[in-house]
Amino acid sequence: LESASVLGEDLMMLYKKCCCPDINICVEGKDFQAHRAILCARSTYFAAMLSGSWAESSQEHITLQGKIHVSKWFVDSCHHCFLFSRMLGIADMYGLDGLKEVAIYILKRDYCNFFQKPVPGKQQPVLECMAIAHSLGVENLYAACMKWVGKHFAKCLSERSFASLPTELQNNCLVMLINSLVSSV
Repeated sequence: LESASVLGEDLMMLYKKCCCPDINICVEGKDFQAHRAILCARSTYFAAMLSGSWAESSQEHITLQGKIHVSKWFVDSCHHCFLFSRMLGIADMYGLDGLKEVAIYILKRDYCNFFQKPVPGKQQPVLECMAIAHSLGVENLYAACMKWVGKHFAKCLSERSFASLPTELQNNCLVMLINSLVSSV
């Protein structure tokens, strides 16, 4: 990792050299040593947990629940839409807004092609992103996907992945199509 400032470089060295860690975080049986101050500064979730009235605020060892797969997740997430949905969920859960913005940007760039014209037979990634955005409550990404689907509905309807969308999303797409047809008249 490359730091963007001298302070960032100093903080990275603290982490790499495991200098003065004051908390141990266990995720799926793996322990990570960290610094409370940095966790609190970077995450609203950790700020609430470690500086508030939670039991963890006075503990030196905490365990995070759920399937997170931290090390494999970071390594494998470059080209898998499913893993980016997990990244969004984790970023949202732990209040990591910067990570959430990065995940949304990558989904728009790599899976939605910034909502350009559809490539024949390749509407599936946008439909997957739409479902992910809806399930995680990422309204701006969901709205952009819906708008794109409405514009290219005939091509999306022929995708097998459209048939596998939840009925609610299929209906939302139909409503989007009807609204776009009514507004263009």
